Amino acid sequence: MIKHFFTAVLASLLLFSGLLRASSPAEAAAATVVAYNVKDPDAKGLADFYCASRAIDPSREIALSAPVNEEISRSDYDSTLAGPLRNEFVKRGYWILSGGGENHPAVTGTQIRYLVLIRGLPLKIMPCTDYPGDSKIQPDPFGGRNEASVDSELTLLGLFTPQISGVLKNPLCNTNLQADFHAQIPPCFLFVARLDAPTPAIVKKMVNDGLKAEKEGLWGWGYIDLRSITDPGYVIGDQWIKQAGEAMQQKGIPVLTDDLPDTFQEGFPITDASAYFGWYAENINGPFADSSFRFVPGAVAAHLHSFSAVTLRDPMKGWTAPLLCRGAGASVGNVYEPYLTFTTDFGVMETALLAGCNMAESYYMAQPVLSWMSVLVADPLYRPYEVLNAEEIPNTSVWTDYLQIIRSHRGSVIRSAIDLVHRAREKKESLYLEALGSAQLNAGYLPPAEASFREAGQIETNPVIQFRLLLEQARVLEKEGRGLDGASLLNKNMTRFSGKNQKGLLLAWIARMDPIKPTASPPPRSSPSPGKS
Repeated sequence: MIKHFFTAVLASLLLFSGLLRASSPAEAAAATVVAYNVKDPDAKGLADFYCASRAIDPSREIALSAPVNEEISRSDYDSTLAGPLRNEFVKRGYWILSGGGENHPAVTGTQIRYLVLIRGLPLKIMPCTDYPGDSKIQPDPFGGRNEASVDSELTLLGLFTPQISGVLKNPLCNTNLQADFHAQIPPCFLFVARLDAPTPAIVKKMVNDGLKAEKEGLWGWGYIDLRSITDPGYVIGDQWIKQAGEAMQQKGIPVLTDDLPDTFQEGFPITDASAYFGWYAENINGPFADSSFRFVPGAVAAHLHSFSAVTLRDPMKGWTAPLLCRGAGASVGNVYEPYLTFTTDFGVMETALLAGCNMAESYYMAQPVLSWMSVLVADPLYRPYEVLNAEEIPNTSVWTDYLQIIRSHRGSVIRSAIDLVHRAREKKESLYLEALGSAQLNAGYLPPAEASFREAGQIETNPVIQFRLLLEQARVLEKEGRGLDGASLLNKNMTRFSGKNQKGLLLAWIARMDPIKPTASPPPRSSPSPGKS
């Protein structure tokens, strides 16, 4: 029996009737169980806090006695996590089992859909050899890999399979958003997410910020960081991230895109960040590495890298934990090398979130394989764009005004140009023009983009945003083949923007646009090792 057999098992289970169709927040809460580690002194308190915050019956908490290490052995996973959880689900009547014998029963009915892992439970399962269930694996490119995230393995807890090597295709990936999503979920399938971070206080902040964003809205810029890569083996990563940006633009969220090969550089002004998707550096860098940087509370932020969630304890290691430390309310990452095509599609995930799905639904629509390396670190019930999907949104800020303009033009920033220019001049507010310039730049309309950024700079009074608009204007000139003009523009503003980080960034950009000038060079972007994502 090879692992791909279980893909067919999952597909056949999709035909069962009477599957859980929880979709409203109340129904989702009623279908949630919360697991915590009794060996962690903060875990029980966090579990109680989360249940109270989401109106989850505290009887749905499950106490486990597991190692406190982030990395555990496969035998520890079986004996302290998988086995006890299966037993509790059956004993409490959450699962209805039938057929298949004692070792491989089938879950034919369920009362639960979401499993929340509280900080203190292990994160990842180390590779092992001579595992009994792997004895009949057929050779395939990934069949020799049996390390995995705890979360991804628990998704398949209801399959009762001893086979652990290789990947399992996720039957929910790219599910039609127009269909009844929950009607397509097999009863054995669990949406697993973890509330985890370097400190318990950050975990509580994630939950509280999410609840506040659901009520008041998640307002701010979306930041997209591309690599402009053309290698056929990697270009898909840029496509995913670009799709996330396009989805936000069409929904009325202003988007700024960096298409330089390196990540957002140190000194680049990132303000009011409500979403961020980028790649590819091993550890947090650029503006995000500044310990004073903060996202808009409740922001969704993720960086694509093979080891972005290698640990959730170190506030500077990888990306997932550091992003949460800087105020993001939700993130995803990888605990071991996953290979690019098996990582989370940020475009699908953000599109699903914008359509009104919660974090767990959106993540599982975007995660192509299971029993693998990925984790969702978030409140699984969090709906970042709950307010955004309301039929009527009170016009109370520049963000809501911008959104209503884009809505009136059916999601097209370009078609909104006349209204955006008029509003910018009327309100003396640069956001309208900067968002328009970014969309024009992405669409290849370079002279109009340069004009939009230039006028926005004349309106803006905040020096931080003025600096960003200067950079954006120079970038358009560079794309027009006028790199020397761009370098000249930046050089003229050297005394105006003389902070250490600003000066370093200006020198790096001038050196790129005018290589003859003897200036400092920008730091190189971290590059993927051969075979890595």
